[in-house]
Amino acid sequence: MRLPALLLTGVLVLACSPGAGASDIVIGQSADLSGQHAHLTRQFLAGANAYFAQVNGKGGIHGRQIRLATMDDQNDPILAIQNTRQLLQEDKALALFGYVGWQTSSAVLPIVNENGVPFFAPVTGARIVYNALNRHVFTIRASYVDEYSYMFAHFSRIGLKRLAIFTDHPNVPSHALLQTMIDTAGAELVTTVSAVGPSMEEMAGSLLRARPDIILVMSISPALNLPLIELLRAKGYRGYFYAASLVYSTLDDSRHKALAGMIVSQAMPFPWKSTLPIVRQYQQAMRQARASEFSHLGLEGFIAARVLAEGIRRAGPAPTRNKLIAALESINEKNYDGLGYRINFSGPNRHGASHVDLTTITSAGTLAH
Repeated sequence: MRLPALLLTGVLVLACSPGAGASDIVIGQSADLSGQHAHLTRQFLAGANAYFAQVNGKGGIHGRQIRLATMDDQNDPILAIQNTRQLLQEDKALALFGYVGWQTSSAVLPIVNENGVPFFAPVTGARIVYNALNRHVFTIRASYVDEYSYMFAHFSRIGLKRLAIFTDHPNVPSHALLQTMIDTAGAELVTTVSAVGPSMEEMAGSLLRARPDIILVMSISPALNLPLIELLRAKGYRGYFYAASLVYSTLDDSRHKALAGMIVSQAMPFPWKSTLPIVRQYQQAMRQARASEFSHLGLEGFIAARVLAEGIRRAGPAPTRNKLIAALESINEKNYDGLGYRINFSGPNRHGASHVDLTTITSAGTLAH
């Protein structure tokens, strides 16, 4: 389902080669606008639209406006496939942008390859997307492997050894790469509890009996994460909770006292601290857009839009999908100023960044850096 606002724009996209000769440059996005991940899409879009608004306000790129056509897939891979075909065939999208989640992203990759279209800045760190050496896929955030590797190195530095994992995916313990990271950190996996089957009380009991120093939350279920953490705290657990960036985003109420002290890895710089020039530009753009609620995902959307716009500029006044791919491949640290956020698409793959940082949830529910 397309966003209603797009039906009111009155913009006609001519049936010609994507990008070439059309009045606007259309960028296509299928993402969750009404399901359980809708808040992720909203945050990402706030940053992306803030940057595109700046570009369009200055006359666009080579005199043409950027139009982001967003369709709702409710995090449903089937809907994502349908939307993607419509965006490519009817809207003639020059690129696909900001798909949220691994399920929808991986579902549309065959269509991406079939159409030779750039698939830019998916909001996921999943191996199924990052391990595909695919000329069409360009990522601007760290992978989950990057995030967990950074976390496990942190465990090692502070001397935490006994690790428990809570997941909503039954196959997590069998991942050899995960076990390698645990071994490298000198940690011991004392138990893995899957949400498939047992009750909340049974899950809490299993975790507590293992006496872990750390509980790594790898579930992405909003219905499970906060209730289980609350129950564990109520039963006396005083160890550490860790979570990756997109797991943290499932914790709807970060102000809950049970979350205080949770350590969260982030794939973007800290958006509330204007130390980096890219963060200052993001904050300024958000204020100009009257959207002053900063977030890591908002900064991700802003950076993604900024890098994609640079690729479109380099593709020339009549961009095509192939020209845009070549232009994006030319971007690297030597010829593109990321304003403190490094981007490099000129290497052996198209995974442009690996930045990871750690934040802590405070007793007030904010993030501390």
